Amino acid sequence: MKKESVSLLAITNLFPVPWAPHRASFNQQQFALLAEQFPFRIMILVPWLEWLKHRKDCCNNTERCYVPYFYLPRFGRRLTPYFQAISLWFKRKWIKQSNPSHIIASWAYPDAIACLMLAEKFNAKVLVKAHGTDVNENTEFAARRKQMAYWLNQAQTVFCASKALADKLIAIGIAPAKVCINYNGVNPNIFYPATTEAQTADILFIGNLLTTKGVYELLEAYHQSRVNCLNAHFPSLHLIGQGPEKQKLAKRIQALGLEQQVFLHGALPLQEVAARLRTAKLLILPSYREGVPNVVLEALASGVPAIATDVGGIPEVVSEETGILVPAKNSAALSVAIDKALQHQWSKTALLQHAKQFSWPKNVDTFISRMD
Repeated sequence: MKKESVSLLAITNLFPVPWAPHRASFNQQQFALLAEQFPFRIMILVPWLEWLKHRKDCCNNTERCYVPYFYLPRFGRRLTPYFQAISLWFKRKWIKQSNPSHIIASWAYPDAIACLMLAEKFNAKVLVKAHGTDVNENTEFAARRKQMAYWLNQAQTVFCASKALADKLIAIGIAPAKVCINYNGVNPNIFYPATTEAQTADILFIGNLLTTKGVYELLEAYHQSRVNCLNAHFPSLHLIGQGPEKQKLAKRIQALGLEQQVFLHGALPLQEVAARLRTAKLLILPSYREGVPNVVLEALASGVPAIATDVGGIPEVVSEETGILVPAKNSAALSVAIDKALQHQWSKTALLQHAKQFSWPKNVDTFISRMD
């Protein structure tokens, strides 16, 4: 592959937008490194209702194009790739001006399926990025699973953020030769350990406020750990992120009498997230399903241990030296893990050494190696 013959076009719903500027920073970081080496453009897929609400903010230019698409909820989800493909086809002039040699489809379903449907029209190779929920959720439905098995085999490479995702895709019929495990990285200029041993009395959750992120189990476990602890200086809990459960969580926090101990911060800029993480005692991510969540890697790179559920690719990156794994949907086990983690003397050296293997330059080098 000659660099001068490469031109990249990323097509994804996972990218920062004016109304959600902190969304999917992992894609932003990887794409920025790729853009340093190749001509790079991006098309951002936006659900039509979201687009209607924010259409005035969707300003297209030569480098970025917003693509609204129609969808039907629930039973119509299998049709979403077709709706996305139609919307992309309406933007074919913009795509042809990009003249991409490779299309990066970041989200295995439905985004990648739509891209693969159109790839021949633009004479471009498709590189798919599978993250977690796009595989773990959608492979549970027969119609979507059949679409994925057919179309993902048309991709040049399917990059998976964990071995668990790779195994799941191979199990539904994706050719093993198409699949490449490529862990996300961490930006060491943003996520790094505190220069002193001073820490705040904080436990952090960082992620979308969704039921499937285990936020209610986290509240129950935290409440139980506080009841069990005789220490008046028990750490406070800070939830960073937006999501549909925010109001219900606020009510539950009030019902448990934790208004002075549990705080909902909403989405925060990446630098502020890093600053809070750097001085935290512990990160907790009790998700029901995951790929390899970047927030766990970022915690380890900050010298902070993690409690996380033993789902998806999390066991691939959390060891006994760097955190505690618990079963999903189990607040009692989570409470025990919180107590254990707060009493344990974690080795910051071990945490940082483990985190070194997850780097964006390594990720991008692996990505480029599969572009031939």
